[in-house]
Amino acid sequence: MQFAGAGRWIYNRGLALRSTLWEEEKKTPSLFDQNNELVLLKQEEATAWLKEIHSQVLQQALDDLNLAFEHFFRRVKNKETPGYPRFRCKGENDSFRYPQGVRVEGDRVWLPKIGWVRFRKSREIEGKIKQTTVIQEGKDWYVCFVCEIEKESVECAEDDIVGIDVGLEHFATIASDEKIEEIESPRFLRRSLSKIRYLSRRLSKKKAKSKNRLKAKEELNAEHARIKNRRKDWLHKLSTRVVKSHDKIVIESLAVKELLERAPKHLARAISDVGWREFLQQLKYKCKERCKKLMEVGQYFPSTKQCYSCKKRNEISLSTREYSCGCGHRMHRDHNAALNLKAAGMSVSKLVELPV
Repeated sequence: MQFAGAGRWIYNRGLALRSTLWEEEKKTPSLFDQNNELVLLKQEEATAWLKEIHSQVLQQALDDLNLAFEHFFRRVKNKETPGYPRFRCKGENDSFRYPQGVRVEGDRVWLPKIGWVRFRKSREIEGKIKQTTVIQEGKDWYVCFVCEIEKESVECAEDDIVGIDVGLEHFATIASDEKIEEIESPRFLRRSLSKIRYLSRRLSKKKAKSKNRLKAKEELNAEHARIKNRRKDWLHKLSTRVVKSHDKIVIESLAVKELLERAPKHLARAISDVGWREFLQQLKYKCKERCKKLMEVGQYFPSTKQCYSCKKRNEISLSTREYSCGCGHRMHRDHNAALNLKAAGMSVSKLVELPV
């Protein structure tokens, strides 16, 4: 906890210094200058406590700050919404990182300047540890390892193609050569919404800065972390199964951020609950690892409006769940969309392949 707090303090101090220096002198200190300042801070009496913290943990906090500004200037250059770096708050995404010096023996991990710490190993460590991050989620602390391993050569096959249409009624409708499969969404947030509301009401009634308020906040954070982990675990299992079973995956492009901004509150909550964007990100890197091809149809492709049988476009409202065409073709709208995506996957001219 002390290491996470020190990293947060260095990050916030560096951000305040950069902002003040720019407002007063139109200058920006470099990462090199801010790293050198750490030595001087440790020599001052008021900040001598920084000597207890591993130096590279503090340097990594400044690396995060420098990266945040690089992303900010990139967005400004590309005329996107900039999003100026924000100060970090205690209890929100507390973490610290080691770039080296960590070793694992059995169910123990050696963290420099902390010592041996027992942990529950979810899987064996493969390859050489290049980076270690310790993260707090709710009441629990997690240690994450980034390892360097030799990549095995995998033969790329392009035989089996599948179209996936995501939605709210069903999380995904998967159209393959053999069948059309409907994947129901677990809706983890909706199932736990009554408990979230109860814990939120308890938190609002606690006295500010009291120990009881801190306990209530920890309980609420723990419940949110539980929902997040359950959703992520379910998405990992589904995405792994899809990537293992098919060679080419065609999925509809969705501007999730725009949907959340335009949608009413209850619909925005449902969209956030299903986790479309997380599912797409998992498909991207898992396809790259297994030499599979992931393709994304442009968001204006009429997968829902177009008839799979005659290719004619028909207007259909969101409340209409069955697609009906004048040619006699009738089926569930999600099935029709998934089949259209699969068919589009066979026509490269209609696709924009995702960068991996």
